[in-house]
Amino acid sequence: MTVETSLTEHETQRAVVVIGAGRSGTSTLTRGVQSLGVELGNRLKRGTSKNPKGFFEDEDLLSINKRLHYEFGLQGTGTSLRPIEEQEWQTRQWRSLHDEAVRVIRGRFGNAPLWGFKSGGVMRLLPFWEQVFDTLGVEVSYVIAARHPLSVARSRAKLSEVRGRQEKSDLECLIRVVPYFHLLRSHRFTAVDYDQLMSEPEQQMYRLAERLSLPITAEVEREIGVFGKEFVSPELRHHQGEDPDARARLNPLIDQVWQWLEGLSSDRITTDDPELWRDMARLRDEFLAMGPALRHIDYLERRLASPVSKLRWFGRGRRPNRGAA
Repeated sequence: MTVETSLTEHETQRAVVVIGAGRSGTSTLTRGVQSLGVELGNRLKRGTSKNPKGFFEDEDLLSINKRLHYEFGLQGTGTSLRPIEEQEWQTRQWRSLHDEAVRVIRGRFGNAPLWGFKSGGVMRLLPFWEQVFDTLGVEVSYVIAARHPLSVARSRAKLSEVRGRQEKSDLECLIRVVPYFHLLRSHRFTAVDYDQLMSEPEQQMYRLAERLSLPITAEVEREIGVFGKEFVSPELRHHQGEDPDARARLNPLIDQVWQWLEGLSSDRITTDDPELWRDMARLRDEFLAMGPALRHIDYLERRLASPVSKLRWFGRGRRPNRGAA
């Protein structure tokens, strides 16, 4: 869908940013956001076996976000678990990436009144992007892709046995969502549940438009129909049901976060609910208190992933069992 209109003299440019943990349906949701008249640009990453229908990620903004991960010593794949220390935002060299992001967005979207993007890990580094949006002077809204953590882990397991373990998957979800959730409070935002998006895509898009105060034109109605009838298909919904064994291993913190996200996506609670912000602040404190353990997990994973470690493990597996009869 191409936006051909431009900003009027007194109109503020708006941006819609899709955020959330990996394997939560961010790509499908971003395609849905596009149907609402949100311009995504013409440099979108092509689909792969991981996401055959496309990622709907801007190649240049994706590159900036990955390099930002590296600047903070984080894996670009999203596997790192350590929290970012507050002082790192003063000591890390991210200003040039900020300027690059501003240039890319201005060049890509110009005077388009409504644009947006999705890139893995944006919420992990949200203070950076908040600075970018502030420099641009845009009114930003956020859409959280919400999916039950059991389903997220099962989806991850299709791609990585280690990252698909419930314990590891839950920690990756927590580090993506919890540390900077409080920054959403000053913006218009909502959540969309993946299962609801799959079962009633058109209704969810109308709901999203209402929550974000986006106009429904005749063209938007047509595009919502295309999204619901042609893009969304049953095979996109890979994992349903609940595994009792996995449920027992579910991290209690992510379970509580999920309850809030599910409440937002079902409109049982509103974004101005004081209890939401009190409880998310508590969950943030509890999660950040795990910082030393999370840093140690990152250290161990780096060691295990090194070529020397792999050779050692391979050799150990080939070594004869001297205790065998």
